[in-house]
Amino acid sequence: MSEITWLLTSPRIPAGLLTVEAWDALQDAEAVAAFFESPTVEAVRDAGIEVELVEDAAEFIETGGVWIVGDEGDEELREALAEYVAGGEVELEIVYGSWDPPGARLLDLVEAVARLHAEDGCPWHHEQTHQTLGPYLLEESYEVLDAIAGGDPDELREELGDLLFQPLLHASLAEDFDIDEVAGDLVEKIIRRHPHVWGDADPDDLYQHWNEAKAAEKPHRDHPADGVSRQLPSLSLAAKVIERFHDQGEELELPDLPEGLKLEADEVGDFLLAAVAAARAAGVDPELALRKSITERAGLERLDPQGHVAESIEH
Repeated sequence: MSEITWLLTSPRIPAGLLTVEAWDALQDAEAVAAFFESPTVEAVRDAGIEVELVEDAAEFIETGGVWIVGDEGDEELREALAEYVAGGEVELEIVYGSWDPPGARLLDLVEAVARLHAEDGCPWHHEQTHQTLGPYLLEESYEVLDAIAGGDPDELREELGDLLFQPLLHASLAEDFDIDEVAGDLVEKIIRRHPHVWGDADPDDLYQHWNEAKAAEKPHRDHPADGVSRQLPSLSLAAKVIERFHDQGEELELPDLPEGLKLEADEVGDFLLAAVAAARAAGVDPELALRKSITERAGLERLDPQGHVAESIEH
């Protein structure tokens, strides 16, 4: 009975970073073989271990040794070995030389996007800019929300993938930064804003830590609604601006509801719908009317389209 070690490795991990168990198996093997050249094969050879490339693995199966599995999985050989194992002709040990850490497939996605933008890549992607891709980012975001509302995990998985595609496309178009810098900045921000996780701060004060970190990051902001996107639909914009004023202890002066009217949570939707109908009956676009009202009451005219205080405004 021959003894075969089935050595599995991840193509997303540097080839020489194998487990101790894998290196021990390679060092002790009577023979090491594979079908094709690969980074793992090269790393093993660089370590002074001979690797034979074969077209037919029949002789290797008879003698045994370590088989370095190719990136495609060598499925036909695996199925053949399973039959030999079932027949008692081969003793098979599976050894993981390396494996994908969580998030490793993101590297494949980065590589796929780079391929799209390569000189011989996709003509449609070559024509795109941040501006032309912008609508897709919004569309994919809404489709994710639809999937969440639908409660279908398979649909949500697909739509999250489509949404994830968008930041990578934008980063690939940028001339002043790349996706690693985007990810690096985000990691630093996450750590900075969670000192109760990456530090000894009190978790009970997490909202205070978050707001203090944001204030330190954006010391130039002096308006409660600084940083709130003006691209938000007016209802979301109004809710966000009111929240920002409240968080900074500057309650926004708002119109009162009709006297005696008090809404329960389950009545809010119908109330808003009635307000939309009333606006239409008055010949007013409700989206524009609400945007005008929140802009005037919150002083949003002081902000530029990105939600920053315009430099020309004197404080």
